[in-house]
Amino acid sequence: MSPAARPRVPKGPDTLGGVPVLPVLPVPVRREGGGGSFVVRPDTGVGYPDPGLAPMVERFRAEVERRTGLRLTATGGEDGGDAAAIRIELGSGPELDGLPAPRGLSPLGGDPVDERYMLAIDRDHLVVQAASPTGIARGLTTLVQLVAAAANGDAGEVAVPGGRIVDSPRYAWRGLSLDLARTFLPLDAVRRVVDLLALYKLNVLHLHLTDDQGWRLPVGRPDGTAGDGYYTAGELRSLIGYAAERFVTVVPEVDTPGHTSALVAMHPTLHTGRNEVEFELPPGHPHRATWLDPELPATFALVEEILAGTADLFPSPYFHIGGDEPRGMPHDLYASYVGRLRDVVRSLGKRPIGWQESARAGLGPDDVIHYWFTDVPVPAQLPAAVRSQLDADLDLSRRDLDAAAAAAVPVIVSPLGHCYLDVPYADPAVDPAQADRHGRLGLRFYQRRTLAASFDWSPAQTLGPGREELVAGVEAAIWAETIRDSDDLTFLLLPRLPGIAQKAWGDPTLPWTDRDRLAHHGRLWDQDGLTYFRSSAIDWE
Repeated sequence: MSPAARPRVPKGPDTLGGVPVLPVLPVPVRREGGGGSFVVRPDTGVGYPDPGLAPMVERFRAEVERRTGLRLTATGGEDGGDAAAIRIELGSGPELDGLPAPRGLSPLGGDPVDERYMLAIDRDHLVVQAASPTGIARGLTTLVQLVAAAANGDAGEVAVPGGRIVDSPRYAWRGLSLDLARTFLPLDAVRRVVDLLALYKLNVLHLHLTDDQGWRLPVGRPDGTAGDGYYTAGELRSLIGYAAERFVTVVPEVDTPGHTSALVAMHPTLHTGRNEVEFELPPGHPHRATWLDPELPATFALVEEILAGTADLFPSPYFHIGGDEPRGMPHDLYASYVGRLRDVVRSLGKRPIGWQESARAGLGPDDVIHYWFTDVPVPAQLPAAVRSQLDADLDLSRRDLDAAAAAAVPVIVSPLGHCYLDVPYADPAVDPAQADRHGRLGLRFYQRRTLAASFDWSPAQTLGPGREELVAGVEAAIWAETIRDSDDLTFLLLPRLPGIAQKAWGDPTLPWTDRDRLAHHGRLWDQDGLTYFRSSAIDWE
């Protein structure tokens, strides 16, 4: 066998407790070492007795072939038994049954889906076992990472280290909020984001589809509206189906009553003469914000039509109502608007989620709060007026948390300093060709942040002492003010997105030494043709 074709175990830290560290992210809950390695060769057989697993087995085979050149064979049904070297089995056992159930909200509603899985690997066999198809998908994802990180890029052989992996998620809701309103991206680019979510066992794609800069929904648009891009109903349904096949739930957001300049521009009758405000943030960058006036009869006639049309497109049991930054809107009007908005969402059979500001309109037992505004990583030298406004906003933010705690409602956490992926990178780039993107991308209002600092947090501690049980899930957020195209998007997402996945799925206390695992994932992103930030903090070689 030539050196190029020789199977190889992934490079990385030698051992952890005597067990070779695997380049798997999120890091599995438990891993035990074993003797030898399982070698994946051309025509290695994959057996799956349950024919319902055929679609995910085919995706697994396609992924392995695309990333390694190895073409596996597959046998389903009664013939998919012990004879295959790779076996995929639906079932449970003491090891899986001993894992705790995930915390928080299920994106599909009801009890969380069973995502537990086990990989048992020796020289002769590789078994993927789980109690549900979702668990099988998570186990196959781990296997794809192992095979892809070890691949030589030819059609030779790939060695997967022996041992046993037993794994399950910490939180049931693990997602990414994607801003498509400020920068319209083609559907293929959004599908690639879905692929990344699935690769890191994230299960929610929260689409921010409306804002001051754009209205990406087909509903709410007057006939013959031209100009900014938007997704047709067919395109959205196609995306939802694509995501569901990969066990990712798409949750829509229609952000009102603020962030509605694009909607008001399409419907000038929504102007009341009092519902616009001008402000500067950051200093020297003037903005105009518009809020929807609940005392105008035309407002809810249109809003109810939009919500009903959007709810019809998205089968998710959750509907994100936005509710953030209602700049210049009197509190009584805001509270009236949000209360009525929630009632409309409930009447459509959906459960409302609102950004944390929506707590100021009161909270009911089925409300969900999405927490984002924490200590903001901003430059030390800010104009006094801006610093004063930030301090006031932070004080209101703490009251939002107090209201959520008093009502004991679930809280999805997206702390700005750790989960906002449009915070600029502080680490230098190792590739000089990335200098332009490194300098250009990320909102300049925020202070640059190192990868180590962005990973230095725990979801359970986000809401403060005694409030850990309120944490219902974790979401990253990517805002598109500085994004021009899909390459810019993935540059900001990677390598930070796997870090968010680690906090949501695995042990949040694992140290920043996981940069060694991240180094292997550059190989996967290269295989996918993705642009990513080659931080000097990671040994990509």
